[in-house]
Amino acid sequence: MRELRLPVWPHTTAFRMRPPIAALVGSGVAVAGALASALLLVRFGPVPALAVLIAVLAGILVAVDPRSGLWVVLAIIALLPYAVIPIKVVITPPLLELVGLGVVGTWLLQSFLDRSRSVPFHPLVLSVLLFAGVSLFAFVLGIGRGYTTQTYHDYAKFLISLSLFFLAWSVLRRLADYRRFTTVFLSASGLAAVLGLALYAAGPGMTLAVLARLIPYGYPATRIVRYIEDDPAKPMRLTSTSVDPNSFAGLLAPAFVIAVAQAVARRPVIPRWLAVSAAATIGPALLLTYSRAGWLGAVFGVGLIALARYRWLFLPGSAGLVTAMTLGIGEGVFERLWQGFTLQDPATQMRLEEYRTALALLRAYPAFGVGFGEAPTVELWTGVSSIYLLVAERMGLVGLITFLAAVLGILALGWRTWLRERREDAWSDLLLSWLGAQGALLLIGMFDHYYLNISFPHMVGVFWLVQAIVLRLAVDRRRAERNDAFAGSAVRKR
Repeated sequence: MRELRLPVWPHTTAFRMRPPIAALVGSGVAVAGALASALLLVRFGPVPALAVLIAVLAGILVAVDPRSGLWVVLAIIALLPYAVIPIKVVITPPLLELVGLGVVGTWLLQSFLDRSRSVPFHPLVLSVLLFAGVSLFAFVLGIGRGYTTQTYHDYAKFLISLSLFFLAWSVLRRLADYRRFTTVFLSASGLAAVLGLALYAAGPGMTLAVLARLIPYGYPATRIVRYIEDDPAKPMRLTSTSVDPNSFAGLLAPAFVIAVAQAVARRPVIPRWLAVSAAATIGPALLLTYSRAGWLGAVFGVGLIALARYRWLFLPGSAGLVTAMTLGIGEGVFERLWQGFTLQDPATQMRLEEYRTALALLRAYPAFGVGFGEAPTVELWTGVSSIYLLVAERMGLVGLITFLAAVLGILALGWRTWLRERREDAWSDLLLSWLGAQGALLLIGMFDHYYLNISFPHMVGVFWLVQAIVLRLAVDRRRAERNDAFAGSAVRKR
């Protein structure tokens, strides 16, 4: 079988700044950062100076190349999703928002300076843009339904996170780009899992003492240590620095799926030791979040990969499950799952009530929903543990249809592309890895809301970045196949 040639794109360095501009921007950021670090070292000590130095390095990555800026975004999402700059100018700016704006701004500036650069067209990209437009229309229609300054700010953060889809679609174009993105995603998620496991092992007291130090930087001062059903008599839930155990599981689940897929891949694009290490640390951390949606999503994603190519994974998985049940290992995990399936625990019963209320809201406001504020009557309320019903509540059936058209279209294109040839090469294995992660997200979204909740902009970013990677990999794969077929035809004609 002939080796598949990857597509050769025009302007392969199109998304790097021209050397003089890059040097000027990087030098300016470096000089400013060095001066600030020196001042802080003299007046406040080494810790603030080190923090500024790290911020300077991140700023250089953001300012020079949008692709490296995406790495910084991933690191913040995994490690400091709620951190703010402790300086209030009208608002206290969140770190993720500033970096997101910086990356998007760098991308737009470079596109403006070089008119030959453009966003590659694809109908599914247009469908995501249409979804963003419907969300904005629904937001405007909902003005007057209890919007606050925080509502406006949260929606702005939602749009910034959604814009990362278009950024990733535009700037990630080579196998090396996907390799680096995957490496950073697994490394950052694994590091967050290690931190969470260390705090969990140290116990509630140490967890409280460590995370309380983040309060001046935007982290909540209450519910720092989380328990099942908020009952201290029940097991503590692992959160790391993500505050909410469910949303942290929403980060770990796709990372675990990708790590497992790359660990067993015949031709992994990342070092196998990194994939194995990430899976070994993320897996236990995911279990200790006690997020049933996260567990089911991870199992579903790995199951898709096993069914598609690595069916032998079912054997060790089944053997491990039987052994755990026989020895009583993870008894609390199985009990929590059983309570959810049998609708016994309060959290599941509350979800059922949320679903009923969401359907009532949809019947009353079917077209564009109620916007992003409060429900129009006291008998109903907004907020539901499902991204699909949440979109229907906020944006109505129009929003739900555009959302499903976008994500299911990307899902279908990805699987059609992979199933067409099923080649055993690095590109195919990487596409399968991210398809498993996408499947995990879409299943988790049936039972939780954070992937499209404006109060969780970091998880909105995770969701749309995964969609962008799947779409980009699928489109590039198809273009490579066409180029390969064209080259083969030209050779035969000679």
